[in-house]
Amino acid sequence: MYVWLLGAVAVLAALGFSYVIGHPEGIIDGEHDGDVRSLVSSFSNQMDAVSLLAPDAAETIRTVYTPYVAASLIEEWAANPSSAPGRLTSSPSPDHIEIESVTKTGTGIYEVTGFVVLTSSAGDAGRVPVSLTVETIEGRLLVTRYNEEGRGTPPAAPADVTLSIGEQTEALGISLRPTKLLEDSRCPLDVECIQAGTVRIEAEMVDGMGTSTNAFTLNTPVTAETRTITLTNVMPLPHSKETPLESDYRFTFHIEHR
Repeated sequence: MYVWLLGAVAVLAALGFSYVIGHPEGIIDGEHDGDVRSLVSSFSNQMDAVSLLAPDAAETIRTVYTPYVAASLIEEWAANPSSAPGRLTSSPSPDHIEIESVTKTGTGIYEVTGFVVLTSSAGDAGRVPVSLTVETIEGRLLVTRYNEEGRGTPPAAPADVTLSIGEQTEALGISLRPTKLLEDSRCPLDVECIQAGTVRIEAEMVDGMGTSTNAFTLNTPVTAETRTITLTNVMPLPHSKETPLESDYRFTFHIEHR
């Protein structure tokens, strides 16, 4: 019995040693597929921490990416931060890489394809195709190539939304809610006026920069971080014999990328 047990232990030890030699990262995956996926996942979780337009972008790139990226590639990015993965604005920002495939192309070399998942305060903001090369360098798996197909998804088409006081909606990553009618000095339909007048309202806006309260004037654009919002129409039209209630008003906003 003891001899049999000792023999079994010896066999298991030999198998374990053989596995460790063939899998330096210690993950049971056959061809390091799990190791590569783990590296890319950890790397991509850091992308939101790198602001590419910040004055200290080069230093941040070196600090954040060193555990995951080959030194030569890090120095390329540090010399030209706009070529590095990271965020150009606070919204949308890269959340993680969704891996589609891992292919071994040589000894210790792997090609990875997938998508950079973008997010904003309103949720999912699109996906960008990406490919990476991961290589074994001095016993470590490191990213040696990174290529995004463009810096972002094509801008979404402009959107028009119509809201009443207190009503809220989201479009192009921005949430809007009219909160107060400040002025309606438009000339009534049945009166001849020297001045046309205007409409001003107060609205709450939520974008990548947070929540803000803004005054919107009819046909005057208001710029958010990456969008332009314009109050383009207000109904009902004024009439000298009828004064609409605030709850009767409907405000149409035009939202577009800038």
